[in-house]
Amino acid sequence: MPLHVLKPAEGFSPGIGFFVSGMEEVREQILLAVEGMTDEQLGRRAVPGAHSIAALVLHIGEGEWWWMQCNVSGHKLTPEDRQTPYWDVLKNPDGVASKLYSAQFCLNEIAKIRNQTRDLLASFNDDDLERIISFERRGERHEHSLRWILHHLIDHEAQHKGQILMLKRLIRS
Repeated sequence: MPLHVLKPAEGFSPGIGFFVSGMEEVREQILLAVEGMTDEQLGRRAVPGAHSIAALVLHIGEGEWWWMQCNVSGHKLTPEDRQTPYWDVLKNPDGVASKLYSAQFCLNEIAKIRNQTRDLLASFNDDDLERIISFERRGERHEHSLRWILHHLIDHEAQHKGQILMLKRLIRS
């Protein structure tokens, strides 16, 4: 019988390491979900109103980048940031479909973002999990602990993984 144990990722304080391990577990599932899909399948909208799998993969990266770089790290969004393949990717579904991004391209983009996240988290310790991150969005003040943000990123990616698996079944049927 296989034993499944979640251990903290190496190179991090234990609490942060557990979150990184959870993030990596879901990411591995994303990699397996898109493995072997053609560029056309990744770019296709399975049903009207749905996003493509490529757009969802890039959106996963966009969310992680926005939370970690803009909010946790304090990066101010630039015009160059808005030109990245993942930025506002869900706002223009046909634009992503027309680019025929490969699975490898999408996965490379989110891997770069994950590496930035890992680098940032390596500089924190478990006390930082309770640190409150404050930011303004659409004229409203928001406050979240780093612990909540990391939990949210795992949840966000897991939810989109479910969408991706459903869309994959529809595309292949």
